[in-house]
Amino acid sequence: MNTASSRKEKIVELTVLLLLLIFSFVFWDTKFVYPIKLFVVLLHEQCHALAALLTGGKIESMNIGFDLGGSCQASGGNAVVIASAGYIGSLILGLLFFLSPNNIKIGRWIVFSLSILILVFTIVMIKSEMFILIVALLVGVLIAASFYMSVPIVSILIRAFGLLSAIYVLFDIKNDLLKTKNAITDASIISNLTGIPEIAYGLIWLVISLIFLVLAVRFSYAEKKK
Repeated sequence: MNTASSRKEKIVELTVLLLLLIFSFVFWDTKFVYPIKLFVVLLHEQCHALAALLTGGKIESMNIGFDLGGSCQASGGNAVVIASAGYIGSLILGLLFFLSPNNIKIGRWIVFSLSILILVFTIVMIKSEMFILIVALLVGVLIAASFYMSVPIVSILIRAFGLLSAIYVLFDIKNDLLKTKNAITDASIISNLTGIPEIAYGLIWLVISLIFLVLAVRFSYAEKKK
């Protein structure tokens, strides 16, 4: 493929991706985007749970509501790491999905493996059969997509899902900082544990998230120097 064709394909792909993002933001509070938001909330809570297990803790309960509310109760483990894992994990998982089409051979296994892990966690931790069914359908779509990542539109859809997952971190931080008084959020928990003001912690993660999002987009679409 020559340089001109490659540049043209990148421009087309980036344009479609931006249009999908604009569509998602315009219809953010409608049923069109709801499944993605529900899935992203699930990823957020699963990251808390995984952090608890990796730091030697035990998961007492994990609940996800269809109103997009979620909670993960854990005992033991590193409390700061567990509380931070929602932001960190959601960003990392979103970026992994977004970057996976850069290398089709490796990327399809990243998408496939993450999808299976998400489904297993859901089956083990969530009690709602309806919720498990919805997640199974979404995971099924991701697994199917992983086998067809060489198809441009599939690649774009996987990137869009990853980017929305990562961008949701920004919404999460905003909601935590603009929360109602005395509401318990990740930012307030970390503030109590470390003494760092909620606003400072939120702004730090806001900047970190934006930097990594910009770097991921540039890495995927910038012209490679010869």
